[in-house]
Amino acid sequence: MTGDVLATATPLRNRRRFAFRSGRERHFMTATAAHSNTEYVTTVTVPAERVMTNTPRPRVVSSLTLAATSTAVHVGLLFLNYTLIKWDHQELALNGETLLSEMVMQAVKLTGVPDPSPRWVDLDDLALVCVRLMLFDHAVVIEVADRHREPPNPSEDFRWLSKRWNFYPTQAGRVVWCELELPHFELTERGLPKRPASRAPRIQRSPPPHVDEELLRSVRKGLKNL
Repeated sequence: MTGDVLATATPLRNRRRFAFRSGRERHFMTATAAHSNTEYVTTVTVPAERVMTNTPRPRVVSSLTLAATSTAVHVGLLFLNYTLIKWDHQELALNGETLLSEMVMQAVKLTGVPDPSPRWVDLDDLALVCVRLMLFDHAVVIEVADRHREPPNPSEDFRWLSKRWNFYPTQAGRVVWCELELPHFELTERGLPKRPASRAPRIQRSPPPHVDEELLRSVRKGLKNL
């Protein structure tokens, strides 16, 4: 269906119908706009990518947008593990799974449909959750964007696993982020730290002194005669 649409911005409280022609049919649509100082009407908009203040630019960024349903956590974890393996930082997977699970679970609980067996009517106006991973020289940053507007209240486990976390507001909601610090040592294939090679100079040991066997026999004989 093609045709010319003529629409002008109107205040949020006013809704107008606009008509356009396509062949012999006449179609109508409702357009809603908002003033620049008015909160935008958005239901599933995910905040645009934004790098945290006073941080270096990431070396690489990978993101995935999910429907805010009960399956979002599982799909997000698959995405996390795939990305960490691709970046050769799979040693962060265990802690990263714990952090991302809580972040996505809260986003779904606050903005989506956490029920694993929802009704069709519950899926109307379904929110989206955006998971974004950023690789820096010192850490991997996990961001979860949703349309909730209140600050997060992470668990004690979350605070213990990530020493640096916060959130920032957006026009569409908020972005919660946390940091996974990269290890400062090389790991083995099983995720254990490798023992660094010693850089200390080798100690030159002097040869053992010569032993007078005859003297030892005399001492032994004398001890027996005591």
